[in-house]
Amino acid sequence: MRYLGGLIVFIAFGCGNSAEHVLNKHYQSLGDISEVTNIVAKADCTGPDGTYQTITKSSTQDDYLLFLQKYDYKPNPFYALIKTKEKGYGLDSSLTAQGPLSNAVIAVLKAHEFHEMMMQPDQRYFGLKQLEDTSFFDQRCHQLIGSDHLGLPVRLFFDKKTNLMAGIAQANPYKKGEIICVHFEDWQYSNEFPIFNRVNIWQGKKDHYVLDYKKIVFNHPEFEKLQIEEK
Repeated sequence: MRYLGGLIVFIAFGCGNSAEHVLNKHYQSLGDISEVTNIVAKADCTGPDGTYQTITKSSTQDDYLLFLQKYDYKPNPFYALIKTKEKGYGLDSSLTAQGPLSNAVIAVLKAHEFHEMMMQPDQRYFGLKQLEDTSFFDQRCHQLIGSDHLGLPVRLFFDKKTNLMAGIAQANPYKKGEIICVHFEDWQYSNEFPIFNRVNIWQGKKDHYVLDYKKIVFNHPEFEKLQIEEK
């Protein structure tokens, strides 16, 4: 894997206007996802502190996200509801609102919508331009550079053979200068469209996370947005 320490600096050399071409190739390889309105995903995870479980319930039509994490190494779970990129709430175990979340926390939680990220890159990231081809987790990729909704720089990677999105490198909103590299792995092609079942994450150069997805459901028949009383 090649770490992207230069992510904060927008490199002028090699920039072009063919980002749209790279994105179009990605969407062609992905197939018709126009009917997907929600995604429910459940992953068994490992990180520096131990094992945990992450559940996300997302709408692909807006910013709604219900985020649930339960840990094997500490007693209290973490629940949150995101309504927009500027409005979110921490929840208790009964899914009652406990207080608002900062925009940085919302951004971190929204960054766990990995499948939606892969399916809607041009809706989640802005000002995308193409840079020179590169290696990402030893995978030869086209790369695009742009920014997220906080204005922080990101790089998107697209496999040169399949044209599918291979992952992302993004600035950590909590730690200036730290890069989070996210690689999509264990792709399956027997479904309606290609989908990955594992996410490999390096945060900085030391903290390593792996999410193994045990359930990914598109258009879950029981999907319903949680309604809470806002404080």
